[in-house]
Amino acid sequence: MKRLFVLVLILLPFLGLLTTVPTLFWDDAIVNTVVHVIVIASLNVWLAIGTAWWILFTPSKWRTFVEWFIFLPLFIPALAGTFGMYIALARFGLVGTDIGVLIVLLVVTLPYSIRLAYNAMYVIGRPMFEQALFLPPLRRYRVVLFPLLSGTIQTIVLMSTVIVLGQFVLVQLIGAGLVPTVTTRLYQVYAGNDVSLALQHTWLLILIPVVLYIAIGWGVRMGVKFVKGRL
Repeated sequence: MKRLFVLVLILLPFLGLLTTVPTLFWDDAIVNTVVHVIVIASLNVWLAIGTAWWILFTPSKWRTFVEWFIFLPLFIPALAGTFGMYIALARFGLVGTDIGVLIVLLVVTLPYSIRLAYNAMYVIGRPMFEQALFLPPLRRYRVVLFPLLSGTIQTIVLMSTVIVLGQFVLVQLIGAGLVPTVTTRLYQVYAGNDVSLALQHTWLLILIPVVLYIAIGWGVRMGVKFVKGRL
């Protein structure tokens, strides 16, 4: 009974969507969204693991300050720093460009990814990673970091994807309405009472993270099997 109740609560927001299957078609908003998700997720995995490794193993008097500075955005709402980023990006002519949107999305997602990677490394423990200190960077990642942090990598990718798909205000402000995405288009079609397009973009917000999570999970399993076979 409890499981049925939980299932109903989970499916309740989707009941209206399950009554109709929309006709999906590609446009610039979908292409931009997919590109943003792939780029931001990839950068988050790469930068988060590298930064967490540096924090864990670098003996530096600046480490505490760097760690505090990196994790500071976790305690400040993203919107609080949005206008500061807007002014900085405007000076470099990046407002209304894909690069500007990618920068602001990376800023709001990277601290969470670094915290996830750092916590995972801390829980696994230094001894498990010390064996990789003298390996070349690529081999270190392939043989040690990837198998041990495969679950964390999946979490970082999914977390980054969900945040990117949910940032309407940041994308609209930094993109200046010139960088259409599924999220910004969704608000426009809802306001315009276009039920068909609204349904399509709502389904896309659900399908993109689900498909990406399944693909990443399959890729991680195949990668771990490949690494185990080579050892």
